[in-house]
Amino acid sequence: MSHKKSEKISGYKHKRTLNQKLLNIITTVLVLIIAAIVIATYEGLDMVYLAYAAVDSFFASYEVEDAYLDKSTDFFVAMDSIEREHAITIEIYSPSGEFVYSSSYKGEMSHPPYGRRSYIVPETEKRNYEVIQDLGEFKNNSFNLSRDTSSGKNTEYLVGSWVLESGSQIKIFKVKSTVDTNTKIAVLFVSFVTGVIVCIAIFVISILIRRITTPLTEMSHITKNMSSLDFSQKCQPNDVAEIALLADSINEMSDSLKTALIDLQQKNQKLQDDIEQEKTIDQLRQVFISGVSHELKTPIAIIQGYSEGMKMFLESDDPEMAMKYCDTIIGETERMNNLVMKLLDIIKYQSGEYKLFYEQFNIHEVIASWFERGTELLKEKGITPINDVPEDMICFGDRFILSTVVNNYMSNALSHVSGDMIIWASAKEIPDGRYRISIFNTGTPIAAKDIDQIWNSFYRADKAMSRAQGRFGLGLAIVAAIQDLHEQDYGVINHENGVEFWFDVKKFDRQ
Repeated sequence: MSHKKSEKISGYKHKRTLNQKLLNIITTVLVLIIAAIVIATYEGLDMVYLAYAAVDSFFASYEVEDAYLDKSTDFFVAMDSIEREHAITIEIYSPSGEFVYSSSYKGEMSHPPYGRRSYIVPETEKRNYEVIQDLGEFKNNSFNLSRDTSSGKNTEYLVGSWVLESGSQIKIFKVKSTVDTNTKIAVLFVSFVTGVIVCIAIFVISILIRRITTPLTEMSHITKNMSSLDFSQKCQPNDVAEIALLADSINEMSDSLKTALIDLQQKNQKLQDDIEQEKTIDQLRQVFISGVSHELKTPIAIIQGYSEGMKMFLESDDPEMAMKYCDTIIGETERMNNLVMKLLDIIKYQSGEYKLFYEQFNIHEVIASWFERGTELLKEKGITPINDVPEDMICFGDRFILSTVVNNYMSNALSHVSGDMIIWASAKEIPDGRYRISIFNTGTPIAAKDIDQIWNSFYRADKAMSRAQGRFGLGLAIVAAIQDLHEQDYGVINHENGVEFWFDVKKFDRQ
């Protein structure tokens, strides 16, 4: 599954981001727009400059006409000024078509109105023009593009022709290359300005795109973390309505998923606890059945045998012997009842059904109480009891079942004490707000092979112990169950002259 996921992530790395895609699309569109503008500008400006040149020639024609008709004006000076100002050359023809003036002719010419033929410009000065394109013809004037084929020049001109009221004709020539140069300069200028504007537009658009795509990228990271069950990050507010709405939806989904996950984890934990508890109960049930079946075989057989014997003695009219048999049956019954009750206690503690009742109590008094109750038995066995537990040591826990821990440790010590015949209770304070209570008895240390097994139900290290002592091997198992219920430690330590059993209990905090 993780391999497929890594392949999927690796595939995404080769894909372009939304930022890149939008920027590429917009850049492409702008480049196409630039190309269209440049092409349209080139074609359009060419026509614009031709039109401008035509208009300029049109106004120049009026100046030429005025200079031509005004006798008081220095005609040649006026013509030179007009030609320089408008960058044109001029030809004038008489009403009858004679070539009467040319800007390029430097010979003698008559003064207006050119009435004498002797001053007409020679025909050899007349250039040969080939019309390339007609640009329009009006009432008294026309425009065309012509090529000067004289002497192989092939220079192109914008030619405007005007017919005056007197019948004379004025032709104004404007070099086409000048128009083209102006057009190219204008195209370059427009292209440069357009390019600068487009670069600025791309820069601004990239910033705007980043403002849109950055929150989307952050949302992508957040949703990716959500897929890994990390709901700690939240989408930040945004001034774009759609993105803000999406961010709020992701945050709400994150909160809902987090709540659902926590609820699911709690239910899963409860289910696990229930399963573990069910396993524990099942294991305890098996222990109970196997232990009871093992331990009850002998007393049941005894009860059966003594019951048959009692019946026989009753039939033989021997009530005294029958009473003895009844006492034996009652003793075995009590022993079986004691066994069952102990097993039920273990099951109750280990299954978690028992609810602890925490209270403060004096552990010195609990131990002193046991010594007091067992005074006669201790004297009978010649045992020296020592209670070194401080009188002001106040513990915190379930006093009722912790008293059972003390009782079982004491009973165990009573059963195994030997040598100096001493049972010694002591206590000390340990870290984490706890006391460690120890019950020591002189005698033989526990064998290494048995020391880890003594906490198991029905385990008896001393197999030689007789049934008459009423011991089942359950006392230390009950201690283990009670300490586990309190979540406190317990254990045993071998000494050269005896054995020390200990258990921890919480210290009562007076604050």
